[in-house]
Amino acid sequence: MSMKSWKMARAALHIPTTMAWLTVLWVLLWGQVTVANVVGGLAVSTGVVLFARLDSASLRPTHFRPWWVFRYVCTLAWQLLVSNIRLAYEILTPGDGTYTGIIAVPIRGGSDAVVNLVANSITLTPGTMTIDVKRHEVEAGVPVDEMQAGATLYVHGMYTKDVEAVRHDVLELEALALHAFGTHEDYDRALADVVAHEGKLITEHPGADQ
Repeated sequence: MSMKSWKMARAALHIPTTMAWLTVLWVLLWGQVTVANVVGGLAVSTGVVLFARLDSASLRPTHFRPWWVFRYVCTLAWQLLVSNIRLAYEILTPGDGTYTGIIAVPIRGGSDAVVNLVANSITLTPGTMTIDVKRHEVEAGVPVDEMQAGATLYVHGMYTKDVEAVRHDVLELEALALHAFGTHEDYDRALADVVAHEGKLITEHPGADQ
């Protein structure tokens, strides 16, 4: 098969593949594999494909790597558990340990599907909520910050005293999402952002590695 034929085949399979992994995510959210959940997932994914705006970004290939999808789900489940325990402790103990704020987090983005996945995952986690998503168009010949080449998430959090730590958590979640659903190139760039940001954390919090 020639390269052109391979690209045409991938383009033809893009929408069915997107519907398939949206259906899988729907079933995972319900936590039970039943005929009703599968049919419901197919109906929702069909609606998303029919009514969503399919621009150049959303038509980028979305991949599906089962092992990394499993790791993403496990990571999200762990964050949900920790956040619920933290909120329960906050409610049951005297005093107020919250420090609310809105933080802008530039991410690589990849496809619109990955951006929405990360944004919705943040909102599902108690204590944090994505309030806006801004896509960045990269124009030829116009210099842009590589960290802002994809999208910016505006996240409201209850514990934002350590701003860079919150950003770092989002960057790690995005890198994992891209490993599960994005291209290898997008994942490599997102991972580089995580590593670069770790240096910033050490600079701002010199005692963090002790």
